[in-house]
Amino acid sequence: MIKKTFKEILGIDDDDYKIIEMLEKDPSVTHSDIAREIEKSQPAVGARIIKLERKHLLTRQVGFNIKKVDIKVAIVFVSTKDVETIVSKIEKCPFINHAFKISGEFNLLCFVAASDLQTIEKLVDLCFRKDPNVINVKTNILIDSVHDFVVPIDFQIEKFDFHSSVCGPDCNLNVNLPNYKFNTSEEES
Repeated sequence: MIKKTFKEILGIDDDDYKIIEMLEKDPSVTHSDIAREIEKSQPAVGARIIKLERKHLLTRQVGFNIKKVDIKVAIVFVSTKDVETIVSKIEKCPFINHAFKISGEFNLLCFVAASDLQTIEKLVDLCFRKDPNVINVKTNILIDSVHDFVVPIDFQIEKFDFHSSVCGPDCNLNVNLPNYKFNTSEEES
């Protein structure tokens, strides 16, 4: 069996490869600089970039770089009886920046971001630990990022109310949890 290269799998040539590589290193690199490097015209570079965007090989993500901004991020592994039920509950949660269905002991991985660890812990309790569909939850707090990593931010988190049993206006919190409220003091935790 012949092993394919990334270029073959992605359907790109050496110039496309170089464009992607240059943009990954410096997203603000100009088309002129790229054109000089790959010895093509600036309009040809623009056309290649559009082609790469249409192939979903180049995308722009706006958010905060966890390596450079002091926002707390937790990596939460969740084992569920039915992953789709949990996904539908969290898909619009402003605190969950990324969620992935995964294989293994845990079938869901989420990145949860907030201004402090107390909020993250209470959200994990509310969204996962108190849900009867959840079998197990493992939370790891991200201490530092080795590489730049951009996480989208939803400003709905600013509307978060510790006295509410939902995390935001579009919260799809399981209706089986109406009695659970966020506590405001350490004593009640």
